[in-house]
Formats: sequence, C-alpha cells, structure tokens
Amino acid sequence: MVDFGRSSQAELDEPHVALTVEEMYQEIGRLALSSAEDLCGKLIVHSEVEDGVISSDIFYENDVGAVRYKFSPNPLMDLIYEFWEIWQSTAGNCQWSAMTYVVESGNFSLELIYPDQITRADYHERRPLIITKHFGEAKVDYSRPQ
Repeated sequence: MVDFGRSSQAELDEPHVALTVEEMYQEIGRLALSSAEDLCGKLIVHSEVEDGVISSDIFYENDVGAVRYKFSPNPLMDLIYEFWEIWQSTAGNCQWSAMTYVVESGNFSLELIYPDQITRADYHERRPLIITKHFGEAKVDYSRPQ
C-alpha cells in the first residue's frame, strides 16, 4: 500500500491515509461526482497517463440533457496518477496508458486502454471517439470547464 492524502477539500490538512485499490475506485468516483453539480445521467472521467504527466477530463449528462465538460480537479488527477503508479507496480498487472471511469445508475466501470492499443497519431481522435461511445452524437458544452 502506498500512502497518499485523501483529496476532498475538508480532508486536505489531514495526515496521509493509505487506501486500497478498491477504496481508490470509490474515491475517484466520489471526487468526480462532486465536480458535476448538475449531474442527471452518465458521467465519465477520461484520463491519459505517462510517467510524470496526466491529462484528465470529466464529461457528464446534466439536468437539461446536454453533455457538460469539466476539467478534472487537481485532487482527482493526483489520485488517478497515484492509482496508475500503484497499478503498474502490482505484480501481474499490465501498465495502461488511458482510463475511462464510467458512473451510470449508481454503478461504476473502469475501461483501461493499454499502450499497444493507441498511437500518437490518433491522439486528437481519441476524445471524440470516447464521447461518441458513451454519449452518442450529443453536443458537448465546453463553455464552463472550471
């Protein structure tokens, strides 16, 4: 187990707490859900991770039926990066390069994408494909990403 701090605002000053992988799944979901103030449907967190670098975005269906885009907050990105480090250091696990964490109807699923499944050439095509896979042809509201 690796120590890292819980990342909710109220817990930022508490001492580091060791979390299991299962607890990390739950915490990723909790942090993502807390960022979607008008959630009314599916939510995904799509993250791409390399050594020392992470990109992570939240997409969700809001209460007016649109798909909203939000930047992942730093505590969520830190947790996902920590999860990536723990995952790849665990015997028997293959290193992944991208993750889509899906929350729908109170359940979550995790889709891992491995380095041999992606190329640099398709970098700009991945996000639209992920959005279409999960939300169909819905337009995404990028107007208030904070």
